[in-house]
Amino acid sequence: MKIGKTTHPAGGEKRAMRPSIADARSIALQLLIFLAADDERMERFLALTGTNPGEIRALADNAGFCRALLEHVCSDEPLLVAFAAAENCDPQRVVAACVALGGTGFE
Repeated sequence: MKIGKTTHPAGGEKRAMRPSIADARSIALQLLIFLAADDERMERFLALTGTNPGEIRALADNAGFCRALLEHVCSDEPLLVAFAAAENCDPQRVVAACVALGGTGFE
């Protein structure tokens, strides 16, 4: 992973880990497993993205789908915090993974 400087919302700079594309995709797949473990979370993702449940297996390796997963969780702070807690990682790592795949991170 590369380490880069980011601007902290409260001001100043902090060093943040930027995951590789492979690491970002891995985080997205962990997120897919997290969503699939809860019917309500998964149904919400499918409804918001228009994804057909039968397509998920084929889409799981698609960079655009991985980005959509990460953007979905980054746009819902309680979901982001719940996922980060379940995976024992910093929510900023999830946001960085989203950005690594060309996403906006927070919307």
